[in-house]
Amino acid sequence: MKNNRGEEKIMLVKFLRGFILFLITAAMMFGAAASYATETSQAGQPLRVGITPDFPPLAFKQGDTLAGVEVELAMLLGKELDRPVKFVELKWDAQIPALLEGRTDIIMSSMTATRERQVRIAFTEPYMKSGLVAGVRTGEALYYPTRENIMNYSGLIGVVPNTTSEAFVRKHFLFAQEHYIKYPRQAVAALEQRSIGMFICDAPTMIWIVSENESMEGIWLPLNDEYLAWGMRKDDQNLLARVNVALAQFRLDGRLDMVLRKWLPKQYLEKMK
Repeated sequence: MKNNRGEEKIMLVKFLRGFILFLITAAMMFGAAASYATETSQAGQPLRVGITPDFPPLAFKQGDTLAGVEVELAMLLGKELDRPVKFVELKWDAQIPALLEGRTDIIMSSMTATRERQVRIAFTEPYMKSGLVAGVRTGEALYYPTRENIMNYSGLIGVVPNTTSEAFVRKHFLFAQEHYIKYPRQAVAALEQRSIGMFICDAPTMIWIVSENESMEGIWLPLNDEYLAWGMRKDDQNLLARVNVALAQFRLDGRLDMVLRKWLPKQYLEKMK
């Protein structure tokens, strides 16, 4: 009897192991099939990219044509996913609502991945490190030799609403007062007219604006570290995974670096690695 019971236990264990292995295999096959079905159903469908063309050189317009880092990366992404790209131009504060309402599939518009935004949306892996910097009238940068000098500024500071620059100034510039700028290029006129004494925005945009306007200069002391990424819906995990795979491939084969070097100075990119 003891031998029979021992054999029965061994057979039961083998059966359970086999059954569990069957369930795992079935689940993997089902997941793979579902993933393939999703990819197949999405292939050929437009990839709707939310973009706010106010942040050169990442996303802006040259004449009537969309241009910049995000635009070129979006075209590469569409090709990688076998989906034609459809740009959806939106105001900055409409980007996340449009994504959540299903009017866009991805935000590619100079967006910083923050904890606050991650409450509502998911982010891909970052494609570039950045940071906030200050801009002032030409000849005034020498008054701010340190980061502390900048943050002790006590006048009016220009910021674009609902951006990380607004949040940063509100938290760290204890003696200053915010002055809203609709889009970064407006800061030039605001400085010239002395409506503001300083402007805070992300470094890539500041580099571009300063290069266009001799009346303005940047103070190239990063105030923080930020990481730019693409925003997506949390429930769109399949597309999120595919986009991350594509981004990793762009990084590996040099396409990401090629696009970044086209629009940004080499020394800046080396510094922000």
